[in-house]
Amino acid sequence: MKKLMVAAVLAIAMSAAPPDPVAWKLEEAPAMPVKPGARFNLKLVAKIQEGWHMYSLKPMAEGPIPTRIWLPEGQPFQLAAPIQAAEPQTLQDPSFNMEVELYEGEATFTLPVRIAASASGGSQTLVANASYQSCNNKICLPPKTVKVEIPIAVGK
Repeated sequence: MKKLMVAAVLAIAMSAAPPDPVAWKLEEAPAMPVKPGARFNLKLVAKIQEGWHMYSLKPMAEGPIPTRIWLPEGQPFQLAAPIQAAEPQTLQDPSFNMEVELYEGEATFTLPVRIAASASGGSQTLVANASYQSCNNKICLPPKTVKVEIPIAVGK
């Protein structure tokens, strides 16, 4: 009976958990094939549901968990320079009792990408990872990492 009650409480808690309020998408892939060794920019866009926010890339001691974006190893793509982020809002956050930087609505990040000189021609999948925490005025969801992909045409 005790196991059944625990299972019921867990099922209710899981069904009450909100869906992810942030949707990620890579945009603006080059229209023409990119030559190996070349650089190009991609846009990584986070669409944030109304009433929710996520934090900027800036780490803050004793503050919220910052957003982190990277290109994982094992692909012919790497970051060629630091990521450029849209200007975040700066607000006093009573939960952290400090000024924080956050995004509401939409956040756009420009990823300067270099393709490896040894990359094979044809369609290659570029993978970007984003780790972030989303909050509303009542709760913060656990930090989450997502994988976002986009095909890139590689010329020879």
